[in-house]
Amino acid sequence: MSTKNKSIKLQLLWKYGNRCAICGKKIRNFEELSVDHIIPRAKGGRNVISNCQLAHKSCNELKNDNLPDEYERILRSNKRRILKMRIRRAILFW
Repeated sequence: MSTKNKSIKLQLLWKYGNRCAICGKKIRNFEELSVDHIIPRAKGGRNVISNCQLAHKSCNELKNDNLPDEYERILRSNKRRILKMRIRRAILFW
């Protein structure tokens, strides 16, 4: 991990605590932490702190390159898939 990426993660940890901005659950370790771009870079979002938030890697992968309102629609239509993902994550960390 580059020093810049680590610095961004540390700044976001300070700003958000250790909570995933997508699911709201606690991020337990640095390995499951990722930086999510609120407005994805693929859709013109900038790589600045104000456009970044902390997320679990799995939550960030599920969000993919969707805008926040697009992702909310995906969540509503995929509740069963998300529930299975959370159960799997709970089993892994149990």
